[in-house]
Amino acid sequence: MKTAFIHANVLDVLNRTVLFDHTVLTEDGVITAVTSSADTAGYEIVDLEGKYLTPGLFNCHIHVTSTCEGDMAKQSSAPVDRILTALKNMEAFIRTGVTFVRDVGTPDGIALDLRQAVKDGRIKMAPDMQACGTAICMTGGTGRKIIATEVDGEVECRREARRLVRQGVDVVKLMATGGTLTHGTKPGCPELTEEEMRAAVEAAHAEGLQVISHAESNEGVRNAIRAGVDCIEHGDDMDEETVRLMVEHGTWLDGTVSALYCILRGKDKGLPEEFYQKAIDAEGQVYRSFNMAFHAGVPCAAGSDCGSSFCYHDESAIELVIMVEKCGITAMDAMVVGTINSARLCGVEESLGSVTVGKKAHFAVFAENPAENIRAAMDCCMTVKNGEILWQK
Repeated sequence: MKTAFIHANVLDVLNRTVLFDHTVLTEDGVITAVTSSADTAGYEIVDLEGKYLTPGLFNCHIHVTSTCEGDMAKQSSAPVDRILTALKNMEAFIRTGVTFVRDVGTPDGIALDLRQAVKDGRIKMAPDMQACGTAICMTGGTGRKIIATEVDGEVECRREARRLVRQGVDVVKLMATGGTLTHGTKPGCPELTEEEMRAAVEAAHAEGLQVISHAESNEGVRNAIRAGVDCIEHGDDMDEETVRLMVEHGTWLDGTVSALYCILRGKDKGLPEEFYQKAIDAEGQVYRSFNMAFHAGVPCAAGSDCGSSFCYHDESAIELVIMVEKCGITAMDAMVVGTINSARLCGVEESLGSVTVGKKAHFAVFAENPAENIRAAMDCCMTVKNGEILWQK
């Protein structure tokens, strides 16, 4: 199929500019030209009438089977319920311009099966997907019995990482600290030790897989960095020394800066008081840490933690909004983080993340320029995947 998207204002995230009134040509799902003058004979024409065409958005921290209720432990554990929820959530991503997601914790290997079904084309209304399967936590640790397998000691950590590798995960996730949404855990309290995490990192890296780590305290972040993880998820309450350590090690930050903002909306909607108190104590730390890390040169990606309490799958771009409005980066910065930077973290930058000839034709279309007004990214007009319009208003 050959399609010409004409009269498009194209967001060039590589050069941080807008190409006004351009045509994007696609053939068999691949971008073949981005030009101000094109011969469109033989192409199906899609007139964008001056709307803004951007790379499809990324969300690098999702829980696809979650219903986003106040206490995730109370969700149905029936596989069929989780699958039906996931199908609804994946369609929500498409309606909001998200064409690539990374699931960082679901039970029963469901995300891995869904990932394969998307890849095979059995599920069409869904973004491309990576998945970690279940995370690794200590006995009694954060995410236990919901998204994480409990282990203790270096031997068990190494064994579980190897099991996940053989299960076919894209990335291995570790729990370095307690968590906001797990009963009885403290976000600032270290959980898996540096040595335990290093054992898992060695096992995953030996197979060429990335390792990411949930870490909600300065000490937990440092432990994870020294253990060799590739990306910190959350990264609350970091100090300058820890940020320097991230820069030295080339460690990524997936800050999930909107998560606590969204969680706190649930104060009167069923959010347990324990969770509310932990979130209110940490919210400002998250914004400060992301701002410091971003401006120090830490590579940053975009993940909203949707699936967590009141963090909805149909408002993924709230992550970009909070980066701008609470963390003090520019709208263009946020769009770069939410597209090509996130593609680099996920190792798919050769095929996704920018509107570039030779890459997959994954686009989001907005009425206004989100690189000037980031809230425009909350109102997607059209989503294109592999050159095909999957959704439009």
